[in-house]
Amino acid sequence: MKLDWLKEVALDPGPHVCVYADATRDRETGAHDIDLRWRDARAALAGQGAPEPALTALDAVATEPTGLGGHLGRAMVATASGLELDVVLPAPPAREEASTGPVAHLMPLVRSSADDVRYVLVELDRAGADITTARSDTVETPRKQTVEGGHDLLHKVPGGGWAALRYQHAVQDSWDHNAAAVADELAAIVRTERPEVVLLTGDTKAAAALKDKAAPVVLDLLVEVQGGGRAAGTREKAFAANVAQALDEVRTRRRRAVVDEFVQERGRQGRAVEGFGPVVAALRAGQVATLLLEDDPTSTTHLWAGPGPLELATTTQDLHAMGVRDVVEVRADAALLRALAASDAEIEVLPQPQEDEEPLVSMADGLGALLRYTT
Repeated sequence: MKLDWLKEVALDPGPHVCVYADATRDRETGAHDIDLRWRDARAALAGQGAPEPALTALDAVATEPTGLGGHLGRAMVATASGLELDVVLPAPPAREEASTGPVAHLMPLVRSSADDVRYVLVELDRAGADITTARSDTVETPRKQTVEGGHDLLHKVPGGGWAALRYQHAVQDSWDHNAAAVADELAAIVRTERPEVVLLTGDTKAAAALKDKAAPVVLDLLVEVQGGGRAAGTREKAFAANVAQALDEVRTRRRRAVVDEFVQERGRQGRAVEGFGPVVAALRAGQVATLLLEDDPTSTTHLWAGPGPLELATTTQDLHAMGVRDVVEVRADAALLRALAASDAEIEVLPQPQEDEEPLVSMADGLGALLRYTT
C-alpha cells in the first residue's frame, strides 16, 4: 500500500489529536452512545494535554452523522491549526482509541484500508454492458455507467437456407460491434482508474465476443465471475460470494508476491532485513521500499523519535549519537509510518494468524523490510 494519501498529515510536526471511534447509528441508542463516547474521549485527551483548539475542531465532527447507514467507524485527526482528517471507515475500528502526541497515530486508518481492492465490474449482455468502478473496503460510492453497442440484432434463429445463414452472420456481426463498443470504453476506464482486477459476468456468448475485442490492458486483469447478469433480477444468490472470493484472491496474490520476494531476498542475504534494529536503521537511511508488518492492534511497542521523520531509533543513545537532542518516546507503528511516508515507501500489513494457523512468514519482532538497495 502506498502512503502518499497520508503523507501531509504524517509529516506535519503536530502535536496531533487522533480519534478512532465506532460511528454506528443503526441502534436505538446509537446517537446517544456516540455522544457519551466522545465526551469521555475528550476528557481523556484534555488530561493528556491535547491542544484545546484541536479538541474544538473535533467537537464539530465527532458527533455529527456520517449520512451513511450500517456498522461504520470514523477516523479523525486534528492539530491546533484545525481538522486534518475526517474519514468514514467501512467498519468500526478494531479498538476505539483517542491519543495525542507529536507523531500522528495513523495505523488504525492504514489497517482499515489494507485489504482494499480497486476493481471494475462488467455486467454484460449482447446489447452492451453496465460497468461499475468500485473499491472493496471504503464507503466510496461506486460509479456506474452503461454502454449500449447500438446494434439490435441480438438473437439467432434456427433454420436453413441462404437467408437464414445471412441473418446468422448479421447477428454475429451485431454482437461483435456491441462487444467492440464495450471493449473500447472498458480499456479507457482501466487506463484511467487503474483497477487491480476486472470482474466479468453475464451472457457467455457476449463475454466471448468481448474477450476477442478487449485490449491487452483489460485481458491482463480479466476474471470471470459466475452468477451475475445485466437484466434486473438475474443475479444469483451466490453472486456476491463469488465476487468476494475473486477479490480475496486478489488480496492473497498481492500479499503473497510481497512475502515471497521478502523470503527470497532474506534467504540469499539480499535486499531484506527483519527485526526492529535492522529495519529502523534501514528506514533512517531511506533504504526501505516496502515494510512488512504483522498487524497487532494491541501492541504497546515504542520507539524513540526526533523532529525529523527519519530520526528514529530503538534507544535514545542512538539518536543522541546522531546529534538529535529533542527526543521523544512514540508508538512504534506511528514512527514507522511517518518514516515510510517521508521516504515514499510502501507497507504490507500481514494479518495475525489464528491460533491454529501458521503465519504467512515468520519475522523477528513481526517486522521486516524489502530494501531498495544494499550497502
